[in-house]
Formats: sequence, structure tokens, C-alpha cells
Amino acid sequence: MSTVDDISALHRIFEPRSIAVVGASANPTKRGHQILGALEESAYAGAVYAVNRGGGSILGRPAYTSVDELPEAADLAVLCTPAAAAPGLVRKCGERGIGGVVVLAVGFGESGEDGARLEGRLRQAGRESGVRIIGPNTSGLLNLPRGVNLIGARGVRPGQIALLVQSGNIALDLMTQVTERSGMGISICCGLGNEVDVGFGEVLDYLGGHDETRVVIAHIEGCRDTRALLRAASAVTRKKPVVAIKSGRTAAGAHAALSHTGAVAGPYDRLSAGLAQAGVVEVRRTDELLPVAEALASQPGGSFGTAVTILSDGGGQSTLAVDALHEMGVPLAELAPQTSARLRKLLGPAAAVRTPVDIAGAADADPGAFAPALEVLAADPGVGVVLLVGLFGGYAIRFSAGLADAESEAARSMTKTMRGLGKGLVVHSQYASHESAALDAFREAHVPVIESLDVACRAVAEVHRRGVSLVRSRWWRPGHEQARITTSPHHVIRAARGEGGTVLDEMEVRAEARRVLAEMDARAEARGVLDEIEARALLGDAGLVFERAEVVRSAGEAAAAVARAGCPVAIKLLSKHISHKSDAGGVGLDVGSAVEARAAFERIAGNAAAYARAHGFPDEDYAAIVSPMLAPPVAELLAGACRDPQLGPVLTIGAGGVWVEVLRDVVHRVLPVDEGEVEAALGELRVSALLAGARGGQAVRVGTIVKAAMAVAECVMRWPDVAEVEVNPLFVYEDRVVPVDARVVLGYGNGT
Repeated sequence: MSTVDDISALHRIFEPRSIAVVGASANPTKRGHQILGALEESAYAGAVYAVNRGGGSILGRPAYTSVDELPEAADLAVLCTPAAAAPGLVRKCGERGIGGVVVLAVGFGESGEDGARLEGRLRQAGRESGVRIIGPNTSGLLNLPRGVNLIGARGVRPGQIALLVQSGNIALDLMTQVTERSGMGISICCGLGNEVDVGFGEVLDYLGGHDETRVVIAHIEGCRDTRALLRAASAVTRKKPVVAIKSGRTAAGAHAALSHTGAVAGPYDRLSAGLAQAGVVEVRRTDELLPVAEALASQPGGSFGTAVTILSDGGGQSTLAVDALHEMGVPLAELAPQTSARLRKLLGPAAAVRTPVDIAGAADADPGAFAPALEVLAADPGVGVVLLVGLFGGYAIRFSAGLADAESEAARSMTKTMRGLGKGLVVHSQYASHESAALDAFREAHVPVIESLDVACRAVAEVHRRGVSLVRSRWWRPGHEQARITTSPHHVIRAARGEGGTVLDEMEVRAEARRVLAEMDARAEARGVLDEIEARALLGDAGLVFERAEVVRSAGEAAAAVARAGCPVAIKLLSKHISHKSDAGGVGLDVGSAVEARAAFERIAGNAAAYARAHGFPDEDYAAIVSPMLAPPVAELLAGACRDPQLGPVLTIGAGGVWVEVLRDVVHRVLPVDEGEVEAALGELRVSALLAGARGGQAVRVGTIVKAAMAVAECVMRWPDVAEVEVNPLFVYEDRVVPVDARVVLGYGNGT
């Protein structure tokens, strides 16, 4: 979170009492000219100083030859200069006591190695001079209620929507949409550019306390400090909505990892999960950004236990709306019998009086019929949000101009009804792009009017979800203490360190974990992956419970181990270099005799040697792990964690086994999380139906899965050298879970 000093510094940037335009120009095509003109047009009340090396006068203002000559230390300077001059000018601003600068120039990190070096010098100049920097490569800064216009935007209406963007074109498009289609306006627009200093997290923190901002729209291309963004979002979204769109989503596919967890959890997937945890509403279509933001800012989501209903004048569109909401997982209200009875009496025999409610032509001659119908419908205790669907706003256009007054009065009445009940209303209208007094009445009351039925459904869905989330919040709480797993690792490992082997009891497992860590630090074997016994030791120390296992290093030891087991066993390859056992032919199942055990060991060792030669792995003396065969589980899951370079540790839970990368039924959570959040994540999986006892099966104790997942999370949280952890499969039974295979991938000593 930002400190008080950080917020104070940002206050000087966003609420400046004076502004210096460095690189001011008499040429109307230059930004230094346009910004001076924009500040004058927007009636900025503070002092504006023009700075140009040639001096003279620009737009009636005296031009100072340098910031040294300014009559005061301006709160903010905007640099309308070439990129190469920026570091030196930032230092000059610091010497003069200027609090912040906006660097408009391009030619920094986005343009290659030379630009990256220049960006480094700019960052250093800011740190050493104490000047906060917005940009570079930014479209500028806007605070319309204060008249701060460093973008040059014209005709934009002041209001309550803040834009936090990394694209000037997207900012311009959103400002145009707000002005032309919305009853709201723009409060602040900040182009972050390359985030050389001030980043998403800090500005979002600031906007969270900005009283004139009711909703934030964020466009994210890249983010310098993603965890700071999520920390800020987690706090801000409890007070006001944040709607985001991420560009560059598909670039995530190239993540190379040695575990399935890495393969199914690309960087964008993890970021998307983190945004959701922090309460951010993420959209993937640009046409959803403004309608969803406007709906969230203006409409209450209803109380907990309420749902969405639809009021329409046509069955086709209302059915499509039902389909869309159902596919988004939004519950539809079941109307009380008395509500349906009142609607029947009001609307007549042709109307549909259960969700979706269809007035069936009752409004053709009198669109005012919508108002009493909505009044009855919205009074139902099960209704929290209403979606109005169809032609409303177009009756005076389609049928008769004489209907305009009744239609407008109905709009005002519906707005009053919903506001009085504290319930949300979103209007879909086929005539949203037409001139309509009725629709203008909605907009003036800040009721969203949306032409696309799909977008209207998305807006209603998010209004409903926010209402539920604010009551039953389980959003990410960064910095809270992760619940420690206290379950004792009651497992025994027979780890042969030579002839005969040794048995490790619980205390020795912890000692084994310490030994593994010592090897990790030393990197004596230059390996990137722990073998399974080492992985079991680390995970066991974190609280994961394994079945009994014995390490064998020859066919004879394998035969003896099977004889001691007294039951069919599984024999698995134990290798320092081969990570995926099944790919190397390194697994033997249902081995029930000494003869079968000898054959299985020899086959596994031979397959491993051939696989190693084919893939360029070093030669080694192959061993195997012998463990009792397990009964078929209720489900096979995956529990993994990896250290994302932007987000830090991330937990992944999903359907496991050999088909994990095909099914891709996984969910992600940015760590730390508590047990309640892990349980909620499990409920998002398609495979969760099996855990609940599908097709007459017995429901499993979800708490056992949660504890296993928390142990996996604990491993990556506790040890900075652990880059990835995976338990796959995790066999799930009715009353317990059993990890069948475990993998730990090491980083490179820097926690990544």
C-alpha cells in the first residue's frame, strides 16, 4: 500500500496548484502549445508557467528560459521535450522543488536497448532528485473537475469515472463514449505509459480515496509491480468498483516449465485469477468496459439472497437474455406466487408472469404499462436487480410520437421505484442509439442504457455479483497471515542410502528436509529438480501426508520389498534428472510377486536409460520407489504452486492425472490464501461435482483436500529457492487424500 508521503506526492500531481509546461511552443502542432491552450480552455485555476529556452511570449504568457527562473516551485511539470532531455530536466525540476513530472516523450524502454538504457537513467534521476514521474511514453494526465488537462482532450464532460490506461487511443475512445452515450463523465484520466516510477498500484490507491471518482476503468498492457496493483485493488474494490481489460493475453502460451502446473497456468491465467481475487471485474471486450463500469457505479446489487429478473416486451430477446445469464452463472429470481398473481391481474392473460416477465403487447398502445409492472416485480423479496429488455425508448419512434410523454414518464417512474427500493436497474433498448426522451430520462438518472443485449446481460451479471461479493467477501487480503498447517506428517519413508536401506521416522523426515535444503543452497549436483524422495521430505515438513514408501536400488531389493509389503505394489522410477516418470516408461503397477518385481525394476531402469540417452540427460544409477497399490479414488486432483515473476507465489488446483493438460480444469489463487479461499476455489472446478457425490456417490471431506493444498502452498511460501511444486495425482477418497507423486522445481537462488 502507498504511504502517506506517497499519497501526498500524488496529490501534488493530480491536484496541482501550479503547472510548468517545459518545452512550451508557439507552434500549434506541438504538444507544448496544445497543452497551454487546453489548460486555458479547461479553466484551470492555478498558475501556469511556460518554459522555453528561447524565452519570449507564448499564447500571451511570458516564457521562462529554464525551470530555475520560475517564480515558485510548481507542483507539477509536464515535459514536452525530446526523450534524451528528460533525465536532466527531471534533475533540474528536483533542484527547483517541483514535486512531479509527466514525461510525454516516446523512445524509452519500448524502443529497444538504447531506449531501455535511457529509461534507466530517467528512473535513477527521479529517485535521486525525489521527483515522482508519470510515464514516459504516456498520453498525459487529466483531472477534469480541477481543469487539469495535460492530454488536450476537448468537449469531455466532467464526472465520476476515472480512467487508468496505457493507451492514448483507448483513453480517447472511452472519453468519447462517456461524452456521447453516458449520463456520467470523467473525473481523472492517467496514462501510466512505461511506469518508470508511479505505477498502477499507487494511482489506484489514490483513486480509492478520491471522492469525485465512483468507478475506475483500467486498461493494462504490462504492469511493473503486479502485486502492488492487486494489493491496491483489494482495498479499493471494497469501496468502489474497478473494471479492467488486459491486452496481450495470448502471449502467455510460451511459459516453459518442468511441471504440469506451469504448463496449465500461464502468466495471464494467473493474473486474471489475481484480479478476480482482488475484486476487479475483468472484461475481454472493449464494448463492455464503459457499460459494465457505469452499471456498477450507479446501480445497487440488491441484498444477499436476491437474484436477477427480466422484464421484457418480447419473448425472443428475453429468452436469449435468460440463456446468457445462465451461461454466466447468474441466478434468476423465482417470483413469489402473489407477485405472479398481481402481474397477471395487471397485464392480462397473454402475459408471462414468471421470470422472464413478458408484458406481451400490453405496452404497444401505452408504454406507461411498464411502470406498474416493474413496481410489482421489483417489490418481490427475491428480486435484487432487474434487466429491462426490448423496445422501451422506441415506442414513440416506432408507433406514434404521441406516446413520447407517457414513455418518458414511465422511465422516470421506474427510476424512482428502483431507487426507493434500493435495487438495481439496467435497460437494454434496441433504440439506444436513437434520440429518445425516455432513454435520456434514464441516462439523466444514471441508469445504464445499452444497445447490445449481450453487453446488457454482462452489466446486470456484474451488478448482481458485486452485491453478493460485498456481503460475502472472500477477496484476496494481501499481507494477512497464511494459516499454518499443524497436521503432523505421519508417514514413513524407507530411503536406502546403500545396502539394506534405512527407515526415517517423523523426526528424521524433518532432518531430511533440512538436508535437502542444504543441498539446494549448495547446488552441488547442479540439478533443477528434486527427486521424489527429496520432494516428499520438503512437502512432508510443510504438512503433506504421504503413504509408506521404500527406495530400492536393484532388482533384488525390489523383490525383497514386494515380499515385505505382502500386497500388490506400485514401482516408480526414482531419478535425479528424469522428471516425468510415465513419459519415460518409469511406472509399474499391480506388481504382486518377487518375479514381477525383478522384471519391473529392470524394465523401468532400461526404459529410463534409453529415455536419458534420447534426451541428453546424464547417466545415473537408477533407483525405484516401492509403495502399496492404492484403491481407485473418487477423483484425481492436481495441487501445485509456482513462483510467478510478476505475481509471486500462486497456487493451482485442478483435475489431475495424466490428462491434466488436456482437461485444463484448473483454478488459480495468488498466495497467501486462507482455507476458506481454497475451499471456494475447489467449488469452481468442473470436477467439483465428483467431490459432492455425483451420480449417487459419497461426498468427500473437502477439508482433507484443502489441507493438502495448503501444505503445497506452504512449501513454496516457506522456501524462496522453490520455484514450482506439484502433487499430481492427488488421490481423493471419501475421508482422506493420498499424494501419489510429488515434484519440486528449484529456482536459481533468487526466489524466481
